[in-house]
Amino acid sequence: MAAGFFSIFAAFATLLMLALGVALLPALLVVGAIVLAFSLFAGIVGLVFRLLGWMLLLLIAVPLTIAGFGLALALGIAVLHAALPLLLVVGIVWLIAHHHRAQPTVQRAP
Repeated sequence: MAAGFFSIFAAFATLLMLALGVALLPALLVVGAIVLAFSLFAGIVGLVFRLLGWMLLLLIAVPLTIAGFGLALALGIAVLHAALPLLLVVGIVWLIAHHHRAQPTVQRAP
């Protein structure tokens, strides 16, 4: 019972697939267009957010970081300049106090 190269079921399945595929083609095109529109919209929104992020980084974060570094450097130099004379005075007092210790007296034999 050889029916040739294709069986009747394979031919019927092929025709059914072509008929349903052609019938569903407009719906598939609409779904594809909607997915494409959403994908393009999401890509554009993502690009805008990425550009805004770079703008915020370059216009706000980097200058604030540089300004903060400058303030920290200025504060450190000011503290150093304020503390240096005090450290100098404390160091001199310490040297005087430890340099002029009472020397132990040596008792002479009579």
